[in-house]
Amino acid sequence: MSASPVAIAAPRVRRPARPRTIAIVASLAVVVALIGVYVGSNAWASLQQNSMRKRFDVAAARWSRLDPLARSSVTYNDGDPIARIAIPSIGLDAIVAEGATASTMRRAPGHLPASATPGEDGVAIITANRFGFGSFFLRLDRLSVGDHIVTESAIGRTTFTVTQIDVVPADQLDLSTDSTDRVLMLFAGDRLWGGSDRLVIRALADQES
Repeated sequence: MSASPVAIAAPRVRRPARPRTIAIVASLAVVVALIGVYVGSNAWASLQQNSMRKRFDVAAARWSRLDPLARSSVTYNDGDPIARIAIPSIGLDAIVAEGATASTMRRAPGHLPASATPGEDGVAIITANRFGFGSFFLRLDRLSVGDHIVTESAIGRTTFTVTQIDVVPADQLDLSTDSTDRVLMLFAGDRLWGGSDRLVIRALADQES
């Protein structure tokens, strides 16, 4: 009696991942990474802002005891709290730090040192991140002409009204600070990340401020 033939299973051959599957997985990985950066860096910046607010309150109490001439002569080191900025229409309320270095702007909007102190004659210039590390200017593109911006600094409390909104190439960004008016200029990337254009907001101090 002959033995029955033994059935031999054919080895399974793994099919290579489809390009579409790879693209989906890669996209999900990027999204997860961006969410991680957004949440983590914003949480860290929030803690830094708490510390900055305490320092600002101490500085503001000191400024309040100075006469107007002394207030306009206050000097700042890189990273010092220089002002508080509030923009109700976009839900922003933050302490502004002196300097626009990457390390400073990870915890606060940055004030360009060569520009005026917010509230004094001339152009005060402030810039901030739109995505991550506070995302302070995340909603800057939602500002409209006529919106109000309030700053508090050694100069005092000043209310500005937005008068102009532009998008310009980075190499055409005008950072001149000479003006006989009290002007506040805010700028950031036109896109949340990437791109070379800059969103520029100009606001003029109200006469009664």
